[in-house]
Amino acid sequence: MSFFDPITLERFARFRRNRLGWWSLLTLAALSVLALLGPLLVGNRPLVLKVDGITRYPIFAGFISGRDLGLKIEGEPNYRLLAEELRQNGRGWLVMPPVPFAPGEVCEVMPAVARDDAGRWRDPRGVISEGRIFTLNADGTRRQTWTIVNGRPEGDARLFTDGVGVARAKFVDGKVAKRVPAEDRSDWEPQGSLRTQVPSPCPPGLDGHWLGTDESGHDMVARLFGGFRILLLSALIYLPCVYGVGLILGASMGYFGGWFDMVCQRLMEIWSNIPFLYAIIFLASLLEPSLAILILILVAFSWIGLAQQLRASAYQVSARDYVTASRSLGAGHARIIWRHILPNCATVILTTLPFSLHGLVFSLSALDYLGFGLPPTEPSWGDLLHQAKENWNAWWILGPTLFCLVGTMVMINSIGEALQDAFDLRRAQK
Repeated sequence: MSFFDPITLERFARFRRNRLGWWSLLTLAALSVLALLGPLLVGNRPLVLKVDGITRYPIFAGFISGRDLGLKIEGEPNYRLLAEELRQNGRGWLVMPPVPFAPGEVCEVMPAVARDDAGRWRDPRGVISEGRIFTLNADGTRRQTWTIVNGRPEGDARLFTDGVGVARAKFVDGKVAKRVPAEDRSDWEPQGSLRTQVPSPCPPGLDGHWLGTDESGHDMVARLFGGFRILLLSALIYLPCVYGVGLILGASMGYFGGWFDMVCQRLMEIWSNIPFLYAIIFLASLLEPSLAILILILVAFSWIGLAQQLRASAYQVSARDYVTASRSLGAGHARIIWRHILPNCATVILTTLPFSLHGLVFSLSALDYLGFGLPPTEPSWGDLLHQAKENWNAWWILGPTLFCLVGTMVMINSIGEALQDAFDLRRAQK
C-alpha cells in the first residue's frame, strides 16, 4: 500500500471532507507541538537573563545560585521577584516564558497592595480586614512585615534578618506607638513594593495567575499544560507498546490458526477476566505509583481487544490467493505477515488508533481521580477533578479542567469517526 496511490488519496480526501475530524486533527497536532516546546512556554526560569552586563540562559543552564547574580542567597532566586528588583536598581533585565510558573511549582499568591483615599490598605479583593502586608527579598522570603486590621497597621512591625523576624515597632490604630529599641528613629510606615498573601485555591487574575491556583498552590494554566504533556508522553509510550503486542499476536493468530489460535484465545479469555480495577489497587499497594508502572499496567490489559479485531481481519486476508501464492513460492511466515497480512489490515489498525488513545486519556484521568494514579506532585487532569470535588466553590478548577478533558476526548473521537468514514466507502456515501 502506497501513501500516494489513488485509493489512499481518495481516503484522505474523504477524511478532509469531514470538517470536524479534520479540524480536530489540526488542533491536536498544534497543541502537541506547543506541548513539545515545554519550558519555553510554561516555566519559572527566564529565557534570557542579563545581570551586570553578563547574559545567561537559565532555561538551558538550569540551576543558577543567587550568589552568581550578586544576591545574598545560596539558592536559586525567584525570577519573577528578581525581575522587579532588576528594574528598580537598573542592574539588568530578564525575559520570562508567557506563563511564568512551572507545573510542579507550589506558588505563594502574593498580589500587590495599595492605599485607598481613606488611607486603608487594599488588595485586589478589597480592604484587608485582617492579614499581613510585607516586602520581599529576591528569593521570596519576607524582608519586613506589618499586621493589618481593618485596613490599617495594628500590632507588630517586624524586620527579618537571616530568616529570623524581630519586632521593631508596634502600631495602634495605624500609628507607631512603640519603637524597639526606643531610640530608633526609623520610619516604620509601610512603604515600597508591598504585597499580601492569599490562601489557595485563589481565584483567577491575582499575582499573574490567569486561571487562579489549585488547592496546593499550583498555577492552573501550568498544571493543565503539564497534564497535557503527561498525556502526550503516555501516548508516545502506550500506543507503540499496545500495537506492538496486539498486531503481532493478532496477525499471527489469524495467519497460523489451528492449535496456536485456539491456545491463544483461551489464554486471552483467562487474562481478560482479571478485574482491571482490583489489579490496579493491588499493584498500587505494592509498588510506588509512577508513569512507567501505570503505562505497563494499562498495556497489559489493553492489547486484548486490538488482537481480537486484528485476528478476525488477518484470518480473512490469509485466505486470499496472493497469500497462498506467496507461501507456494517459499516466502517465510514473517515476510508474509509483514508484507501481506498487516498492510491489508490497515483499516483495522488506523480506525482503532484514535479510540485506543481515547481509552488511555480516560483511564489515566480516572485512576488519578480515584487516587491510584500518578503521585500528587505530578500534574494530572484527574487529580484536578478530584480537587474540584473537594472545592466546589473553586469553579476555576472544575471549569477549565472539564473543558480540557472533554474537549480532548471529543476531538479524538471526531478523528476516529472521520477515519472510519474515510476507510468505509458505504458509510461515507450515506
